[in-house]
Amino acid sequence: MFKDEDLMKNPFQSNTKFMQYQEQSEFDKILAILTTPSKSGIYISRYDIKDLANAIGMDIGIRERKEMLKDIFIYAKQMDKLKDMLDYIINFIDYRITQYNDIVSEFPHSKDFMDLWIKKAQRLKSLIENMKKELDIYPKDFLPPNMG
Repeated sequence: MFKDEDLMKNPFQSNTKFMQYQEQSEFDKILAILTTPSKSGIYISRYDIKDLANAIGMDIGIRERKEMLKDIFIYAKQMDKLKDMLDYIINFIDYRITQYNDIVSEFPHSKDFMDLWIKKAQRLKSLIENMKKELDIYPKDFLPPNMG
């Protein structure tokens, strides 16, 4: 139907982009949410991620945020520190929400805008809290796909 040359001009016409999106694991989706402020409601910098790694006893180099988080999740799972890591993320989200509320109190006209970010951050917090609850449900040797 389409020539390969035509597909290369517009990769969205090929089925490979669609297949790559479908193959994305839940773990990859969580990493994408954590590293996309418009989805998560918070921005986690590379240095924030480095602080997270240090909090669970891991030394990590600075590179792409998604890759750093992936390594931290794997390390935390292997060292049985996943709950500690999730607690740290929850506390970080609470810190960001507090910052947003401070902005609203200082600048009342920003309330509508900041409420959107607060809601996104609260949804992320609920997601992380649910992940933490699921740790008690699944056996300790459970390892989601693409985490090892």
